[in-house]
Amino acid sequence: MEIVICSGLVLALIIFGVSVAPSFLTGSLLYLMMVDQGFGAVASTAFYSLERSSLLAIPLFMLAGGLMEAGGIAEQLINFASSLLKKLKGSLGATIPLASMFFGAISGSGTATVSALSTIMLPRLAKMGWDKRYTAALLAASAPLGYMIPPNMNAILFSIVADVSISALFLATVIPGIIWGLGYIIINRIMFSKWHDPEMEKQTMEEEAKERAEKAKAAGGENIKLPDLNESYLAGLKRTFISAIPALLMPVIIFWGIYGGYFSPSEAGAVSGVYALLIGIVVYRRITMKNGASVFARNGMNLGGFMFIIPMVHILSRYLVLEGVPQSIAAGIGNVTSNPIIIILLIDLVLVIAGFFLDAGVLILIVTPMLVPTANMIGLSLTQLAVIMFVCVGIGTVTPPMAMNLFITSKASGVPVADMIKPLVPMLVFVCIPILLLVTFVPELSLWLPETVMGVNLR
Repeated sequence: MEIVICSGLVLALIIFGVSVAPSFLTGSLLYLMMVDQGFGAVASTAFYSLERSSLLAIPLFMLAGGLMEAGGIAEQLINFASSLLKKLKGSLGATIPLASMFFGAISGSGTATVSALSTIMLPRLAKMGWDKRYTAALLAASAPLGYMIPPNMNAILFSIVADVSISALFLATVIPGIIWGLGYIIINRIMFSKWHDPEMEKQTMEEEAKERAEKAKAAGGENIKLPDLNESYLAGLKRTFISAIPALLMPVIIFWGIYGGYFSPSEAGAVSGVYALLIGIVVYRRITMKNGASVFARNGMNLGGFMFIIPMVHILSRYLVLEGVPQSIAAGIGNVTSNPIIIILLIDLVLVIAGFFLDAGVLILIVTPMLVPTANMIGLSLTQLAVIMFVCVGIGTVTPPMAMNLFITSKASGVPVADMIKPLVPMLVFVCIPILLLVTFVPELSLWLPETVMGVNLR
């Protein structure tokens, strides 16, 4: 009963706007007072929760993502994605999920993806006649692709809690992530005409053509190189691909290093940061002393807050385990039903509802220990459980009240969160929920690639 009261207090504090770390610390201290235990183990529990080498990957990949954004890598990826989909109707809208997949392959963060792409894509699409409500909703919904395409920050957290291979988790999300992205591209093709004004796009393109012609005339037609608006599909694809090669090489280097045995996932984060810094300075020439220093400073502040959350959550998690809560949950579910299908649907339901209220990192840290015994009871691979959890986390980031991606895109676009709900609903119903059911009942989507590449049995 004490643990139920304290967990309820933590959830209530978070819902009412109290920061995550103090909320969990308050719940933990209340529990200790209710069971008449001393506070002696609190400090040591918090300290040892950070004594893991795998945690080094988090700040390193966070820094790499910030350097990619500042270095112009995101812009090059968007240009390439736009050229790749040029022949598709509604191609500018379809660029959003594809660019999110590309950026996810080098940043590993859904938040970094939505932050980087919002400032670049939303103004451009609005100028081309796309309704901001739709583009903001699509961008928010596509943000989880930023961690479904590895490297994956959430996979690092899950591996710490559940003692699962990071390398296997990185590969497990690839196929579901690609299917998820294709789902958004398909639904954009169906929906875009309702949210797009082709006359405005035509007018904008004519104005840009006129402006380019005036610039060329002012430069004598020789001193300025302008892209050809009438260039062929293959010519445009070749031009943008060449420009994006340095950015696209990053995931190749990461995967080659990790699965070739040259460096660990944590070391891959360091390699990514150095590579992003060099590309931003030498190739794209976007990173200067000023904005480079601001990236490091911003990353330090974000990391400080995040690394404060982990030990506070771990304290309460430890007492949950000591009280046998995970085993009690597994036993309780087993008493209700022995049907694995019903149990796994209950797991989905719990994760989706938890995602409504908890931040992604917090959900993984606090809910994973409680679900591991249940997964073991029904023979559900922990790697597949991780992928199910990542999809649920993604759904949670676009469903209030803890809809972080909606909040970010709302701020970037100036569109109220309430106005994004109408275009968002079909994406949730016809893309997100089917993807969740696929990863739940088709384990091969999550397990085939890591088993094939790593030569291990994850079932």
